[in-house]
Amino acid sequence: MDFETEYIEEPSLKFKSGEAKDPRAGLMEFGPWTPGSSGHNEIKIGLIGTNRSISAVKGLLQEMETVIPRNSEEVKRHQPPFPSMGPNSPFEASFVLMDRHQSEFTRRDLDHITQHDSPSENVGILLDQMDKRLQILKRRNDPPPDVVIVAIPEEIEDACTRSGVNKAKMKDGPTDFHDRIKTFGLKYDVPTQLIRPASVHFDGTGQSKAEVAWNLSVGLLYKSREGKPWKVADLAEDTCYAGISFYRERHGDRSKAHASLAQVFLDTGESFVVWGDPAIKDDSKSNYHLTKDSAEDIVTQILDQYTMSKPRPERLVLHKTSRFHDEEKEGFLNAASDIPKLDFVTIREGDGIRLFPSGDYPPLRGTVLHPRNTSKYFLYTQGYVPSLETYPGPRIPTPITVELDPDVNHTSHKEICREILSFTKLDWNTSSFCKKQPVTIKVARSVGAILAESKNRGIDVQPQYYYYM
Repeated sequence: MDFETEYIEEPSLKFKSGEAKDPRAGLMEFGPWTPGSSGHNEIKIGLIGTNRSISAVKGLLQEMETVIPRNSEEVKRHQPPFPSMGPNSPFEASFVLMDRHQSEFTRRDLDHITQHDSPSENVGILLDQMDKRLQILKRRNDPPPDVVIVAIPEEIEDACTRSGVNKAKMKDGPTDFHDRIKTFGLKYDVPTQLIRPASVHFDGTGQSKAEVAWNLSVGLLYKSREGKPWKVADLAEDTCYAGISFYRERHGDRSKAHASLAQVFLDTGESFVVWGDPAIKDDSKSNYHLTKDSAEDIVTQILDQYTMSKPRPERLVLHKTSRFHDEEKEGFLNAASDIPKLDFVTIREGDGIRLFPSGDYPPLRGTVLHPRNTSKYFLYTQGYVPSLETYPGPRIPTPITVELDPDVNHTSHKEICREILSFTKLDWNTSSFCKKQPVTIKVARSVGAILAESKNRGIDVQPQYYYYM
């Protein structure tokens, strides 16, 4: 097969007073994109846990008021020391800890939560407790905390986790503890942050303290609803970007019930979630798609959400993990009939295409491999990063597949791939340089699980992404 290769320059990120390619370097030098309405953001932190687990998290938050060095003597560009929080810090933000924003589990509570041999039963009791405590924290405080941290104690994690399985989760039947905590955040209008014991007990097996501090600070800044850490410097102002995905519902026949959601992105750095109708399965494949009416409805919702803060877009870009079904396309096109520029793009993993360079490092991030006479482009979203002078990943990187719809494609493949590279840098659960998948696709699974849990329990869902992350 005949191939072409090309390279796409690393997208820049925009911060308060300048641009940078590396999120951490940009935050340290220029400050967050929007630090808050007053120029300094005070993040009121709520805490739920035992006295010990709360003390451990408070100790970490207080230590984050100072510089936290790296463990290694050799400081790498992509792993700088944590620069500290506070009024004069690069983050222009401080944590506010007040006793009235804390809710402690007593020994009696712990005994009640951990009394059963069945982890599932213990999780059920724990969730009932968490529901009540979040409700109290929200209603007895004026103003309430901006973010509530759930500091999971070791004894609760042990009692609520099945042993002998990889990546064990705290579950009660189909109910996942993480997802339910997020539904409580939706229910009581307060974003949440889970911190497991491994994130505060630094024994050398997990992330370093500086790494945890970096990621936690970025996540809490965004979840506080005051600040946005950064935005992509050159996303088009008149373009609406959205990723459409499917998730499994948690009622009825769970093997068949799939529903749709979309995450909408604006050039301002804002992100919203909208939810659509159930999906139907293709006759001879495992893929799901929307009916014409459902497809029209979800794109109508996408554009309505976009126009709440901006004029009608000149261009609409839709990302999906499966090809666009003819019925779907008809509905999407009907809803966007007045949008002059449209791009429908399939993004997936798993194709067995690899590029082997002659040197010691993997291919450059931004390398595009294109089989001639096809609409497929194999994009390396991870790889050697010239601005970091290294490859900041643990495994040999593989490309993602970018496929342009043959019927709905206004923009060049190079611009489409550049935008996808940009969206790999917008995951505010982390401060790392980039992720493999763009956030238009990556977050769909976790958001879908939370939506399924919320709708199954009759909880009103909100469009703002910070409730789900």
